[in-house]
Amino acid sequence: MNNEQIIKNLIKKGESELLELKQSINKKTIAQVVCSFLNGEGGQILIGVGNNGEIIGVSNAHQISQTLQAYLIQEIVPEAPVTVSTEQYGKKELISVKVWSGSKKPYLFDGSIFYRRSQNTVKASSRELGKLIHDRQQTEIHWERQPVLGVELDDLDLDEIKATIKASLTNLRVKEAREDILDFLTYYGLFANGHFTNAAVVLFAKHPAKYLPQCRVRLSYFKRDKTDLTITGDKLLEGNLFKNINVIQNFFLTHLESIKQLPNNTWQRKDDLQYPLLALREGVLNALVHRNYSSIYGSVFIGIFPDRLEITNSGNLPFSPDKLKKSHLSFLVNPDIAQIVFLRGYIEKIGSGTLKIIEVCKQAGLKEPVWSAESNTVKLTFFNNIKPKETFKGIEGVIEGVIEGVSKDVKSKLIQVILELWENGGTKTIEISKKTGIPVSSLERYIKQLKEKELVEFRGAPRTGGYYISKKLKSEIAKKQ
Repeated sequence: MNNEQIIKNLIKKGESELLELKQSINKKTIAQVVCSFLNGEGGQILIGVGNNGEIIGVSNAHQISQTLQAYLIQEIVPEAPVTVSTEQYGKKELISVKVWSGSKKPYLFDGSIFYRRSQNTVKASSRELGKLIHDRQQTEIHWERQPVLGVELDDLDLDEIKATIKASLTNLRVKEAREDILDFLTYYGLFANGHFTNAAVVLFAKHPAKYLPQCRVRLSYFKRDKTDLTITGDKLLEGNLFKNINVIQNFFLTHLESIKQLPNNTWQRKDDLQYPLLALREGVLNALVHRNYSSIYGSVFIGIFPDRLEITNSGNLPFSPDKLKKSHLSFLVNPDIAQIVFLRGYIEKIGSGTLKIIEVCKQAGLKEPVWSAESNTVKLTFFNNIKPKETFKGIEGVIEGVIEGVSKDVKSKLIQVILELWENGGTKTIEISKKTGIPVSSLERYIKQLKEKELVEFRGAPRTGGYYISKKLKSEIAKKQ
C-alpha cells in the first residue's frame, strides 16, 4: 500500500477519537488536539485536508513542520513524544502530526488540560482529570519504573547517555538541554528515589544481563548442508539496547549477501541486497522496543536461514497482524524505553515502522513479510526470492541448459561454486577454494566458465571485491522452480 492510498484510507474513515483533519495551520488549536491525544490513546492530525476530504495541501510544508514541531515541544508540558512530518500526495504536500499516548499524564497546554471525547477536543472534566491522575499512578508502578537494586552510576554507559542527550537536541525533540546525566535520567523516569530503574538498565547499563537476564539477544546464522540446516554462526548478546543494535547491524553486514558493499556501516541501502537493511532496521527496533521485558523468560531471537530471516520477540500484539499492514498507532508496552529510543532518533515517525517495512520490501521485489503471534511471542518473517529446497535443482537445470559438453564431475564442481556464492556472496577465489576443497588452479578455470556464461560476476575493486552470482542466474533458477 503506497503513501497516497494510506492517506486516502485515513480521510475516508473521517475524524474520530484518534484522527483529526485540518485544512490549515493554527498552532494553538493543533497544540490543544495534540495535548488531548497525549492524555488519551494517542492520535494523528493530518493538515491540508478540506472539510469535504479534498486534498488542499500545505505551502512550504517542510519549513512549517519544523516550526510546528519546535512549538509543540516548547509549549506542551511535560515534553511529549510528537513527530511532525511532511507527506507527499501527488504534487501536493500534507503535514502529519503523530503522538503516542503519553506516559506522564496529565499533559497541559497554555495552563489547561485537554481531553478527547469522540472527535472533539475539550477541557478535561474533574472526572477525566481523576482518570488521568490514576493512569499516571499506574505508570509509576509499571515494570519499567521499578528500581533495580545495586546499580550505581558507574554501572551505566555514560557515553551512550551523552549521545542520547546530544541526539535529542539535534533531532529537535526536546525544548532544552539536560546536560547533567542524573537530571536527564530523572526527568525521563529512569532514576527515582535514589535508584535506577529497569528501563535505565535495559537502555544504558554496561552489563544489563547481570541484573536482567531477559535482556539477552540471540543471533544465529543457518546454512544448508545438502538437505540439512546447520548453525554456522551463533552469538548471545548481553549489551544494552544501543550496543545490541550496533552488533546486530554488524551481524547483518557479515552474513547477508551484498551488504559487504555498504560504506561506513550505515543502514542505508547502497546495493542489491538479499533483504533491505531499512526494513531489517525497523523490524529489529520493533522487537527491541516492544518486547516483553517483564518476563524472566523474555527474549529476542534473530535467525538468518537460506530462504528467510526471522525476528522473534517475547510479547503479544495489541491487535491482529493484518492491522499492521494499515495505518495505525503504536501501542507502547514500554513507553519509557520507546521515549528514549525516539529521542535518540532511531524512531523517525511514530507508528510508521510496519508500513515502511512492507513498502521497502515491495520496492526490493520481495514477498510481503509476515507477522505472526502465538504463545506470547511475536515473529516477523522476511522472505527472499528463492525457495532453498529447489535451489540445487534449479542450479543443476541452468548448468545443463547453458554449459554443454561438460563431464558429470565438472558439473558437480560448477554447482559447488555457485552454491557457495549463493550462501556467501562477495567471496574471493582463495576463500571459495578453502570452503569447497577445489584447488585454486581448477577453481579459476570453473569461475572463468561461469563468468563467460554470465552466471557469476566480480564486483568491487580488484583487491577488495569478490564474486557473486549474477542477476541472470537468479532469474534462470527462479524459472526452474
